Amino acid sequence: MEFDEKRTRTEVIEIENQMLVLFDSRPLLFKVETALVPTLFFDSYVSSSPKIVVDKGAIPHICNGADIMAPGVRGLEGTFSSGDFVVVVDENYRKPIAVGKALYDSGTLSTIERGAVVKTLHYVGDTIYNTSKSI
Repeated sequence: MEFDEKRTRTEVIEIENQMLVLFDSRPLLFKVETALVPTLFFDSYVSSSPKIVVDKGAIPHICNGADIMAPGVRGLEGTFSSGDFVVVVDENYRKPIAVGKALYDSGTLSTIERGAVVKTLHYVGDTIYNTSKSI
């Protein structure tokens, strides 16, 4: 019996005091404090993760690093617990624009009317995104 072992090449890049982890030259994770967070380039994670759908008015704020506020949430896709990573998508095209940490579980979040509901960790246009895009 033959065994064909494929090895994944792992690299770590430091960018402005942040650590970006590449697997076979693909920027899939970055480190925030002690957690490894998926990037928007981690396609299998982005496609299968729970989603927060936001209105188009929230997009410019999110792409400047703002947290996701309850009034901008238009829907939820999937279930999640408080503290789980979620992908933020726009309501028109369902394109991923951010990755964040849920401040509430999906059942509770759907009932919140004001205040922050997701802590934004990574978004289109941030240092991790721009560096990843150029790799």
